Amino acid sequence: MKPLHREVLPGIHMIQECGGHRAGIAKAVLAKQVPWYSEGVELHVPQNAYLLVGDRTFLFDTLSPAASDVILRGLDQVLGNRPLDYLALSHPDVPHAGNTSPILRKYPECQLVAPRAGETHALYHLDEAIKVGPDDELDLGGLLLRFPEAKFLDAAVHTWMTEETSKTLFTVDWMGFPHLGNECLACVDELDVEICVSRLEEFHSRVMFWFQYVDPGKVQEATNALALAFDGYGIASAHGLPIRQNVAPFYAMMNEVVERVSDAGRGGVL
Repeated sequence: MKPLHREVLPGIHMIQECGGHRAGIAKAVLAKQVPWYSEGVELHVPQNAYLLVGDRTFLFDTLSPAASDVILRGLDQVLGNRPLDYLALSHPDVPHAGNTSPILRKYPECQLVAPRAGETHALYHLDEAIKVGPDDELDLGGLLLRFPEAKFLDAAVHTWMTEETSKTLFTVDWMGFPHLGNECLACVDELDVEICVSRLEEFHSRVMFWFQYVDPGKVQEATNALALAFDGYGIASAHGLPIRQNVAPFYAMMNEVVERVSDAGRGGVL
């Protein structure tokens, strides 16, 4: 059986839903003759949840309902008989929050955590969740979580997260990219091929297609400010592979992605 999860940093486990070969995206990148993809190779757009294990345990996002067995088995395998203390939802989109109910049924004492920002919590049954924002931190015992403002968001109710002992920034949809079939559960520093702008563009032109409507200069200013604020932090996104080191070039590539999407428009759908 294919592995479901791995520890990517001490106490931080990535549980990954790959979702099968994305034939439409593969056809599109073949037509563009990108250097990182060859015909016949499986191409995945991952969905990642992150399980943080200290003295207390914390799950960030839930995968999609199609991967209920993946997330529940992953929790079983990592936690064993330990409880899940917190379940945090980055935002209420189905791929991120779709397994909330089965997880809470399995761990009925688990506390739901949701972003403080936004005004539609009741719509998503989040009105009784613990609300977190930029002024909050949560000590798991060995791991320390903070909840900075999400700079590039996909919903009005949205949060990012940092883990301070490992200096990791969890950016949800931002900084996602497709990976090859032999790269599942890898980290960027383990890949044989470097991630390039076209990989990042392929994802963001389909998911953050609103880049086509923005002033690229203003977005680039925000990206540069983010790079400065989180200098020395790795990045763990919901739709890419963890970037544990040498992160600065990725901020620069995202500035080019914004330019490209602004010029060319939406790249398609996932």
